[in-house]
Amino acid sequence: MSKSRYFRSLLVVGCLLLLLVGGLGCRQRASVEDYRGFAFRSAKEGLWEEARHRWEKALLLTPGDAGLLNNLAVASEALGELTQAGELYQSAVAAAPGDDIYRNNLLAFRRANPELFPAEEEEDTEGEEEEDKDVE
Repeated sequence: MSKSRYFRSLLVVGCLLLLLVGGLGCRQRASVEDYRGFAFRSAKEGLWEEARHRWEKALLLTPGDAGLLNNLAVASEALGELTQAGELYQSAVAAAPGDDIYRNNLLAFRRANPELFPAEEEEDTEGEEEEDKDVE
């Protein structure tokens, strides 16, 4: 094999390697919206584990997203993981304190699961008793 043929072969192989490696690096990654869409479809089908997994992936891309935290809370509640659901509902409200949807979801969760919030329930009761005393 002549020198020029050898160098041409090396050049072709080198170009092919560059194309292959470059193509692998350009692989499109899933976006937050891709994960959200897949999660919603999974949740509609009752596939809560899959929905939760996709929402967790999306949350890695947008940490502190109140909507994702709320959706994870719903999924955790559906899976019977009530302590985690309560924490996630609270995190959603903390991330977006002015959002009535997240606050109402947390309040509904607390009403449905008062055993998870005994200290807060006592505080509410004490506050009501004090108000009654003030009124009398």
